[in-house]
Amino acid sequence: MSARCLVLPTPGGPRWASDAQGRNHIRWLFFVVFYAIVANVPFWIASRWFGLLPLGWFCLEYAGIGLLALCIPRMLAAGLLLLAIAADLLSAVSKTYYLAPTECLDNLGALQELSGARLAALGGLIAILLLSSGIAMTLRAGKIRGMSRCYAVLGLVSFIALGVSADCGTVVRETGHMPGLFHSMRPSDTARYNDYGNLWVSRYPLLRLVRNEWLFGGYRGKVSASLGDSARMASASAQAFRASGLVPGRRSQELPNVVLVLVESWGLNWDSVVRDGLVRPYLRPELAARYQVSQGTVPFFGSTVGGEARELCGSGIGFEIENVPEQGLEPCLPSQLASRGYHTIALHGMSGHMFRREVWYRSIGFQEQWFRDRFRQRGLPDCVGAFVGTCDAAVAGVIGQRLQTREATPDFAYWVTLNSHLPLPAPSGVRGAVSCADSPLLSGQPTLCSWYQLIYNVHDSVARLAVGPLGRPTVFVIVGDHSPPFANPTLRDKFSSKEVPYILLVPRQADAGPRQGDRAANGR
Repeated sequence: MSARCLVLPTPGGPRWASDAQGRNHIRWLFFVVFYAIVANVPFWIASRWFGLLPLGWFCLEYAGIGLLALCIPRMLAAGLLLLAIAADLLSAVSKTYYLAPTECLDNLGALQELSGARLAALGGLIAILLLSSGIAMTLRAGKIRGMSRCYAVLGLVSFIALGVSADCGTVVRETGHMPGLFHSMRPSDTARYNDYGNLWVSRYPLLRLVRNEWLFGGYRGKVSASLGDSARMASASAQAFRASGLVPGRRSQELPNVVLVLVESWGLNWDSVVRDGLVRPYLRPELAARYQVSQGTVPFFGSTVGGEARELCGSGIGFEIENVPEQGLEPCLPSQLASRGYHTIALHGMSGHMFRREVWYRSIGFQEQWFRDRFRQRGLPDCVGAFVGTCDAAVAGVIGQRLQTREATPDFAYWVTLNSHLPLPAPSGVRGAVSCADSPLLSGQPTLCSWYQLIYNVHDSVARLAVGPLGRPTVFVIVGDHSPPFANPTLRDKFSSKEVPYILLVPRQADAGPRQGDRAANGR
């Protein structure tokens, strides 16, 4: 008798049928786990490495692609998943940094300005994205048959339903109403940043991309042809010009220099100890003796370029400033001051290619531009953070040297700081950094402490300029661009989502400060 004749039949059918059924169960279960959970790994890694808002744990659109993958070719499913992950990352960048999705895409060239470590991290992330797409290619949905196919559909649909239900329940509990894609869409509404306090359990990148484009991009597109009244915004520079008498039609006996400092990520913190500690350098007796010091807040909208358009042109036009015809930019400060005899200078520690500043700075009237390449020619050091660029304190030194000289014409110096751009290094790397021990909030949050030390470093540098030897009286305007875009929602909520602070230093008429004497202009 042959050996095979001694094999007894198993209950429920042959053994090979039982093994096939087991493999089918494993196949559909892994399929569901991949599209519901594993596919989120690239986003989780990117959020950690690049300081992006989490925006929810699980992307329900990945699960939706899993449902499609049961009916379409594997290659198409893998491509759709890759696009969905890219959209997920784009929506997170947009949300974190107050940018319209189209603005992010238009400025992809800014990635080359990342530090070496972040470029390596970006390469690693791309490899992980390709790996995820490759795994999707290996999942043979066509082999999931019979009831196992029904189980796969039921598992993905249930996952989506649970995610949506959890989000709706949380939002209703916290706000008293159901969430809506276009709820509170007015550009002035704080909901453009809060999204119900980031209460989401799940992520909806395609819906969020539409919403962010509506919020951050659509409003500015309506005013791209000019700087009309519809785009007007209150600015700290306008407050300073009124306070110092530098308004059209009025001319003081001696035109002062004007220094406008746009401080990267200087937002309005709700903690008075933090808020007051940052402006402590302006409380020096010698500074108060020479300047009228005042402070306040102005509204902000969008990213750093939005803050630039606000302060330089009094406009909420944001990135659309790149598209305004040159004749429409005449109301901007550099053009206005140049027509009054000022020499206009723009300084920024990064490349001029970033956000096309080297182009539109010239269009709005800056006669001289200093970017990282020019600072490096002078031997100024770089500081490493989110982006590699000239150290803020070194740029302040260049401005100080300029202000010491009594030029034939006054200067308008505009400086956009860099080192406090998020995500931040911890520790900050600032030499002799101010202590965070005075505030429980700062001492318990290393990232927030780094932010505090880097912002304080700028204020201390400006205060030193103000009390140093100046060739002529100088008006200083120091203002934030936007709230710091912390990836941690708890830290983010400690700042106003509507306003940023400013400090004005207006020379007292009785004391213009020490002079270095009249010297001929150099390097004009």
